[in-house]
Amino acid sequence: MKYSLLIITFLALFTTIAGCKKTEEEIQAPVITISDEFANVDNFNVGEEVRIDVNVKSAAGVKRLAYYFITRTANGTESGTPVYIDKTDFPQEINEEIVFKVQENMVELVIISFDRMHRNSEIHIAPKNIRAIPVMAFKDDIKYRETVFENKQLKVEGTITSEFDLTAVTYQTIVGGTASEEHTIAITDPKSMPFAASVVVVRNMTAIVIKAKNTYNGTAIDTFKIGSVADDDVAITLEGGNTNIPIAYIGVENTLAGTVSSGSGVSSLSYAVKMNGVYGAETPITIGDPKDEFPFSISFSAAKGIEAVRITGSNEGSKTKVAEYAVAKVYTKLVHFTDIRLTTEIGPGKNNWFAAYQAPHVFDITNAAANQLMVDIALVKYSGTSYRIMPAAVFDAGAAYATAMAPYMVGFTKAPYSLVTANRPSITPEAFESLEWDGQMMEFLDTKVRAPVAAGGENYNFYGTNRRTNSDLKAGQGFIIGWGQWDPIENKAFGIVIVKEYAVTDGVATATLEIKVPEEDNRTKYNPVSIFDYP
Repeated sequence: MKYSLLIITFLALFTTIAGCKKTEEEIQAPVITISDEFANVDNFNVGEEVRIDVNVKSAAGVKRLAYYFITRTANGTESGTPVYIDKTDFPQEINEEIVFKVQENMVELVIISFDRMHRNSEIHIAPKNIRAIPVMAFKDDIKYRETVFENKQLKVEGTITSEFDLTAVTYQTIVGGTASEEHTIAITDPKSMPFAASVVVVRNMTAIVIKAKNTYNGTAIDTFKIGSVADDDVAITLEGGNTNIPIAYIGVENTLAGTVSSGSGVSSLSYAVKMNGVYGAETPITIGDPKDEFPFSISFSAAKGIEAVRITGSNEGSKTKVAEYAVAKVYTKLVHFTDIRLTTEIGPGKNNWFAAYQAPHVFDITNAAANQLMVDIALVKYSGTSYRIMPAAVFDAGAAYATAMAPYMVGFTKAPYSLVTANRPSITPEAFESLEWDGQMMEFLDTKVRAPVAAGGENYNFYGTNRRTNSDLKAGQGFIIGWGQWDPIENKAFGIVIVKEYAVTDGVATATLEIKVPEEDNRTKYNPVSIFDYP
């Protein structure tokens, strides 16, 4: 009897356990519910704020609600960083609101939920189209004015383009933090039109807001901001909203343009150029009509040592404004050698060496030794089948190099180091032709050669390599030469070379090179840290 009772009790317990297990298995994953309007989305507008009410139910308790975006990239699509909403008390029902602004590259929104048993379910919201909103641009890209004047008229201008027809263009002013009612700007062309908002400046005005709406309610909003409202003053603004002079070009006329505005008529306007810490004479600038607001343009010559341009304006109310615009970069024309002809053949009149900073720039066996501290590179027969561009200091790279250089260095007691790279894919004849200024060349080398491959470069650090040979000369190919410190290696200045012609005949190589180098004598500048004793 006791034995039968024990069996019955055991079976009852087993049934209970099995029943519990079955119940857990039958509990479904969280149920996510959103509004029917998001079940099948046809269109979103770029910049549109979307609000989605999300309800999640789970008998086991909700542990987490999360969402992330899948966006379009140049290489396909990628998933963004998830946003997590965690519930440590595991409620059986939650209600949350997901709020986001539509991005142009949006593909879909994924909403996913987990219960306390880690079961999950998800839904996808994938709009069929992402519609572009109107595109707005302020005149001269200026959307800020430091100073405006009370009771003066201020005109904010620009253009609007729209893929879909414009239905409304408006402006409103912000005064003391309060927005005015919207004022209509007439639509002159529903696809592309200029706009202008003219307002009378009042005290505490801080902005003018422009809105453009298309037929699908896609709305673009941009703001022209005001720094301060003055009774009377002089304000000087450079074209494009610049606060400095990005580049000054030596040897050519540079132009600086902008606008002068004033609470009363401008009575005098002039500029001066700062060289080596000292300002030169003031040069008058023509006062425009009307005298209280007009554009100006000045031309100035740049030379080594230029630091800034100062513009000084005074008005009839005895207010004076002095604006100094620092020169951020100074560019100098590259020295351009169009036809440097070199040969591996040794003898009088057979030019083997090139010197960027020593005339006549090419040297043969009769005069190379006399200019040994100035020569940069030579065309050398390295072996019976190899012909290379190399500097004198390559002799130190090993016995084969020393043997190859010896016939070209008769009479040498010193050997200067120069960087010589292999051919660089980015240095094409077209790229070479486009480079006219030293700073422009360095920006090119930094972005197209030194930069990582993922950023559009070659991931080649020419600043830190001690390479001294190019053994693959081909017409149309280009490479880098450079000057700097040998030990530790630190290349400081650079030139670029294009091989225009190259031929080997009866064991003699000839090459015609086109070379661009900075104007400054980098050979002399870096010789103290780049000279080898020879032999």
